[in-house]
Amino acid sequence: MSKKKTPAPSIPGAKSTAAKAAATTPFHLQYWFQLCLGALFLAVMAAFSGAFSHEFVSWDDHVYVYENPQILNATAASFKAFGSQVVSLNYHPLTMWSLWLNSAMFGAGAKSFIVTNVLIHWLNAGLLCWLVWLLTGRQYRSVALLTALLFAIHPLRAESVVWVSERKDVLYVFFFLAGCISYWRYLETQRSTKLWIALGLMLLSCLSKGVAVVFPLVCLLLDYWQGRQLNAKVVLEKIPMFGLSLLFGLIALDVQHGGDFHGLLTLTGEKTKALSSVFGLDQKLLFAGYGYMMYFVKTFLPLDLCTFYPYPTELQLHNGIYIGGAVFMLASVALAIWSARRTKVFAFGFGWVFATVLLVLQFISVGVVIMADRYFYLPSAGIFFMLTYAAEVYFLKSKPELRKVWWAIIGLFALWCLWLSREQTKTWKNSETLWQQVLRYYPAEDQALESLANWYGKVNRVPEAEQMLERAVQDGCTRPNVFSALANCVAIKASTAKDTALQRALRDRAFSLYAKSIALNPNNADTYFNRAFTALTVNPERAVADLDTATLLAPYKALQFKQMRGSALNSLKRYAEADQTLTEVISTMEKSAQTLKIAEEKQRYSDAYLERAVSRFNNGNRSGGIADAEKSVSIAPQNQRAVGLLARMREVMGQ
Repeated sequence: MSKKKTPAPSIPGAKSTAAKAAATTPFHLQYWFQLCLGALFLAVMAAFSGAFSHEFVSWDDHVYVYENPQILNATAASFKAFGSQVVSLNYHPLTMWSLWLNSAMFGAGAKSFIVTNVLIHWLNAGLLCWLVWLLTGRQYRSVALLTALLFAIHPLRAESVVWVSERKDVLYVFFFLAGCISYWRYLETQRSTKLWIALGLMLLSCLSKGVAVVFPLVCLLLDYWQGRQLNAKVVLEKIPMFGLSLLFGLIALDVQHGGDFHGLLTLTGEKTKALSSVFGLDQKLLFAGYGYMMYFVKTFLPLDLCTFYPYPTELQLHNGIYIGGAVFMLASVALAIWSARRTKVFAFGFGWVFATVLLVLQFISVGVVIMADRYFYLPSAGIFFMLTYAAEVYFLKSKPELRKVWWAIIGLFALWCLWLSREQTKTWKNSETLWQQVLRYYPAEDQALESLANWYGKVNRVPEAEQMLERAVQDGCTRPNVFSALANCVAIKASTAKDTALQRALRDRAFSLYAKSIALNPNNADTYFNRAFTALTVNPERAVADLDTATLLAPYKALQFKQMRGSALNSLKRYAEADQTLTEVISTMEKSAQTLKIAEEKQRYSDAYLERAVSRFNNGNRSGGIADAEKSVSIAPQNQRAVGLLARMREVMGQ
């Protein structure tokens, strides 16, 4: 039988004393955190609101949003599909769900996606402010505010904040910092609920970006900062966290190699891989040291920021700066060890930086860059905490007369960062500004030349696209996509040339470039598709063969390939086969909810009926052909080919 708890006796005057204390507390101290949030909001808006009028860029944004039918047509089915889908060699369903929600609520324009990124970044700054306040024992408001402010407005943040594809960056850090706060509250209260909440937030962070697997290492740093003995109990309580790290680490390694994690995940796009094995261990150590050092350099001297830092050549790698980077990294480790038993702040700060940047220091070579501004989004918090805490506790406390000088220096640095952030944000205005900036620093960078050329091609600036690609070829480029894209430009020139001999010469060069691209990469379906498009009228047999190959390589694009195959079969007068193929295409399109919702799909749907009209009319089913032509016009009245064909058919029939 349980005993009734006796209520604790009230203390007369306790409430009135607390009320008096609150009344005597200055307003700015009583509501300091709310005021900090307001100040951080204004600072973040001043730094990054210029991006609200920006467009998507031709770097991953097409994969994540503007060419992703599951985002453009946000349905319950597409929402569910993201739960097991690998997108751009990443398994991050929470990120994709957040992008889905943007599209579902505000449409597919770039503005809502960018605004959401900026708002999440502001919340991250607020969470960092609160976390630092807790880490200082709730003593140093200035340390909390300055750490958060410098994190919020530094120009290195622009890439993570205003690039739509980096939603994963700001989102994983939101849950990561919230998890750190929950874990710190566990250390303060020893309530296991806080520990389980931290684990849940870690899971959400990992579902936003795989790099969140370092969360348990940061929790060990928090144990150290709090003064906890790092014994078996401390490690054992984190077994669920390390279990999550292992799981998501294995998933990341598998999908980066182009896998589907033993069939549990679904790949979208062609099977490719991001992990590179072309560098030796000695090279990777130099890459890591250089990147680590340059992140510090660009934190304190944020000049010449670029959206793309390519790997150095073998010759460049012998430059002393790479050895210097390795020495700097070792020196910082030595300083952290020295600090561990003395001030703690450098051990904690460098530990935070190293733990959160470790996976992107190119010890495991990922992607095509040696470093990236976005990689230092969360790690930078460790530097700003070290700087502001050490200044406050070990310098200004003993020399308060220098406080005004400190605030002047840090204020000027913050204003400089704010201005630089506004300038760096302009880089992300559109694809042209993005890749032109890369070419200013790296004029011969193939990736930039190719990407800029592709964007020029999409906006029908073909001569400029061709110029970029010719530059890449002349510089000795061996990227297969460059040759394929240049072939497309030459083929377009051939289609508009008036002289027959020139047409033939240009077309022959286009086929030669396609062959070069296929020799370099025989598994790119788009190259076969583009060659088929070029051959459609002059060599339809080749077009059919290329389209069959493309379908085998990229079955997820089979609908598009089959539709062109129907056109090629019409050119070969194999009308019955064309009818059958196009009927399959039309049947599949009619089952898709996006067919009439997306302009490009609607045009393709109209063209499918148009091609089948040709098949049926020429195969003796003239009434069926006219009916299909009428259907094509009803779907897309602006389809002039369909309007013209329908008129000719009626003329033949005497209607």
